[in-house]
Amino acid sequence: MINTEFILKSTGGHLISGSSDTEFQGISIDSRRVKKDDLFIAIKGENHDGHEFINEAFDNGAAGAVIDKTTNNSEDFNNKNIIKVSSTTVALGKIANAWRKSFPKLKVICITGSNGKTTTKEMTYNLLSVRNKTLKNTGNLNNQIGLPLTLLKLDKQHKLCVSEIGMNDFGEIDYLKGIAEPDIGAITNIGRAHLEKLITVEGVAKAKGELVKDFGRENTFIVNMDDKHLAALAGSINCKQLSYSLNNTDADIHAENINSDELESIKFDLVIKGKSIPIILKGIGKHNVMNALCASGIAYSLDYTLEEIKAGFENYKPVNMRLEVIETPQGFKIINDSYNANPDSMSSALKELSSLKDNNKTIAVLGDMLELGENSSLEHKNIGEYIKNLEIDMVITYGELSKNINKSLNSNIKNLHVETHEEAAKLLIESAGTNDIVLLKGSRGMQMENTIKFLY
Repeated sequence: MINTEFILKSTGGHLISGSSDTEFQGISIDSRRVKKDDLFIAIKGENHDGHEFINEAFDNGAAGAVIDKTTNNSEDFNNKNIIKVSSTTVALGKIANAWRKSFPKLKVICITGSNGKTTTKEMTYNLLSVRNKTLKNTGNLNNQIGLPLTLLKLDKQHKLCVSEIGMNDFGEIDYLKGIAEPDIGAITNIGRAHLEKLITVEGVAKAKGELVKDFGRENTFIVNMDDKHLAALAGSINCKQLSYSLNNTDADIHAENINSDELESIKFDLVIKGKSIPIILKGIGKHNVMNALCASGIAYSLDYTLEEIKAGFENYKPVNMRLEVIETPQGFKIINDSYNANPDSMSSALKELSSLKDNNKTIAVLGDMLELGENSSLEHKNIGEYIKNLEIDMVITYGELSKNINKSLNSNIKNLHVETHEEAAKLLIESAGTNDIVLLKGSRGMQMENTIKFLY
């Protein structure tokens, strides 16, 4: 339980009304979901300002509120427990950091990267939960609001906490790292994402590297040795390190004998410091083996055995909209990888689709890749050039930027552009037959998964 003194001490705020000994059952930033005796923090978001809903929070049972400005109805807060701070968003982070520190034996793991961080986080959670009560972030709670809310769910039963960290600009990971104070950090890879603000891949590497740049001897960095940017970063940091690689046997952790079982699973031998154990990983995508190696490194750094790691993978299920295989009423299969997209993840997914070409048709339904800045058109044209060398029979594009994909394709690959998800679905019903395979891929803003609902 968190009390007023804890809030005042952690935020440096001032109690402007109410009692200093009030205790709170929980913390909420949504007035609609406030529970009895919660502390409501009035966050100003892109669309709504929490200060406008303080009365609603109190009506729903809040025992206090944190504010950073007065409002037109401030007089209604007389005798209510009100704490004034300079910034409610910053205060939320400070409270979460203080709460995290109140569990001195807790180990916190933070994962970032251009691709695969959510899948790696879910794998890691499954592995760590084999032995210890573990907390993870859910949904998209990986930013300056989401990460603190995750940490505030910690209780004395949790031994471990694993959270992904997202960003789209310099300094954001550094800020989040300061809140979480991770013991273990992992960066899955460095790719062409968020270039609108980071400009270059080197910029991405610098921004992602904020997670581990200040790591010391008490910290552990799980290093992807197949990524040249991360290998270079590892050489500049004096901390404990475990390296992993898809093929390099010099790494602490690597994979051998990788085989796919159609659209069901991937089998491989996990090798950690010379010891090997067979793994069956549900789902598809060779790059998911890389995610599994990263998760294995995190678990191994916490003294988990190979047998415990194997047991953790047995409980793992693929994450929705990330190479998720779906059967359709029409008989063809959809690889739903529509959660997000950048040039690297798009290329990887298309390569996976091409590898599934047999006596069937392979069809790619592609939406725009967003946040690529001035290189947006070129990156989409490059995807078209990349497709020309793959075993893909048909391409359907959606979105203004994706028109550049069509421009690069030759006449040997049937390609069409649609204006709606429903139109894309109709084309699939007309074109795809039993055993054909369709890839759905695009940035989150394109909501490519909406195509699926028009198939039913």
